[in-house]
Amino acid sequence: MGAAPARCAPRLEAAAEVRDLAEEFALDEQILSAVLDYVCRTTGLLIREDRCYRLAKACRPYHRVAFHLEKFLGAYGPAVARTDEVLQDPGTGPALRDLNALARAFGQLQPHTPSLTAQVLQAWDVTSLLDLGCGAGTLLIELASADPRFQGYGADAGQDMVRVANDRIHRAGLGHRLQVVLGDVRALGELTALPASEDVQALHGRSIMNEFFAGDGSSAIGVLAGLKARFPGRLLFLEDYYGRLTHDSPADGSHGHTLAQDLAQVLSGQGVPPLDLPGWAGVYQEADCTLVKAYEGDNDGVAWFIHVVAL
Repeated sequence: MGAAPARCAPRLEAAAEVRDLAEEFALDEQILSAVLDYVCRTTGLLIREDRCYRLAKACRPYHRVAFHLEKFLGAYGPAVARTDEVLQDPGTGPALRDLNALARAFGQLQPHTPSLTAQVLQAWDVTSLLDLGCGAGTLLIELASADPRFQGYGADAGQDMVRVANDRIHRAGLGHRLQVVLGDVRALGELTALPASEDVQALHGRSIMNEFFAGDGSSAIGVLAGLKARFPGRLLFLEDYYGRLTHDSPADGSHGHTLAQDLAQVLSGQGVPPLDLPGWAGVYQEADCTLVKAYEGDNDGVAWFIHVVAL
């Protein structure tokens, strides 16, 4: 099931005819019919009802299934499809990640509000935030909509993601309090459009640090050290997950989503993040930062966390 059929996933939560899907998404009806029929016959994702297809019952409650299909198949699918090439030359992996597909995946999300992340930031009375790898600007928009005092800034390395974020901000009428710019977390010192450190109360990064654990993980330490140098004394609310692959841990079938994420990260040159809280705390310590508090949970087969780190 490729990226284009994956975009049909939201419509497949209810029964949909192939003809209607092909017309709506500008796809060839005959080919789409064959693809959906193949997926139905060889996986447990779809069921067929007369001339209609819909997500299997077990998949419907899965949190944001359309988002995950677009992310894994659209953004990381090319690297998985060319595993042999990546195995021979790991340097090809990063270029195979489709950032446009990643922007589409995050752009389609309809967030549940209030989000846990927003609740945590509000509990710490954060009214000025720099969101690193801000994606589609979802968190910034939520926080600004809930608090007229809030001033937000965002940076993302994907040009398409920045476009999506700014479109959303404009539609929400929040352009006077939110600003998103194109920029890499590894080179924030070069971004003159970002606010001065004294204007930023705290920083946030969701799924940003897990990109830097290829090899010995020293890149992650370097990124944190760079943030500390630019924003000394600020709190960093780091939202990420505990990795599984390649770690010395018991096999556990309950974390299938984590294993898929780990594999996608390895093949796209990002590496697998630490297994547990002590592992992450060690990374912070190496960067001369301090873990202040940890919020942890487990859902959809992912052991996730929000770490509050003092830079």
